[in-house]
Amino acid sequence: MNNKAIHRCATLLLSLLTAVACTSPPSAHRENGWYGIYDGRKDSIALRPVATVKEFVGLRLYRDHLGRSVIAGRVGGNRLQAWADSTSALSGRRMGFVFNDTVVAAPRIYMGLESGQFLISGPDGYDMSRLYKSMLKEKKDSLDALFSANGWLIDTLRFSRLTPGEQDSLANMLDYSDACRLVEGF
Repeated sequence: MNNKAIHRCATLLLSLLTAVACTSPPSAHRENGWYGIYDGRKDSIALRPVATVKEFVGLRLYRDHLGRSVIAGRVGGNRLQAWADSTSALSGRRMGFVFNDTVVAAPRIYMGLESGQFLISGPDGYDMSRLYKSMLKEKKDSLDALFSANGWLIDTLRFSRLTPGEQDSLANMLDYSDACRLVEGF
């Protein structure tokens, strides 16, 4: 090999090594929900959620006193103690609401939140109405999948007579853990 060929091979090898070294590994996929955020780490979002969308109850979309759309909700009773413990442990830090692997909101936590209630307000221009509808759909789909996987069919005589809004309302009030206990109990 001549010097030019060796130089080209060395340049190519150096380029490949630099590309590999500068490429960060992809973050782990996270289920939609609330996560602790730990500054100073390469991937600052905790791997395990504090609570996921399917564990939320009482979701509602409203406008705050400044006219911004806000989603309010609370974690279901089965996650309430974990929520209180996690928010206490995160006091002085941030907790992020992650949706489709994007942090939508990351409020600083100042004390344990024992009520399980939360608010999600996205950045300016963020489509909170779309997020709200997506959250309701995810919650309803997770319940449908749970019931279907356990041989439960939708009660077409009653459930199908409800409006889509009434169906969403029923799904919105049912905690996933409670639904699991319903399925196990029958």
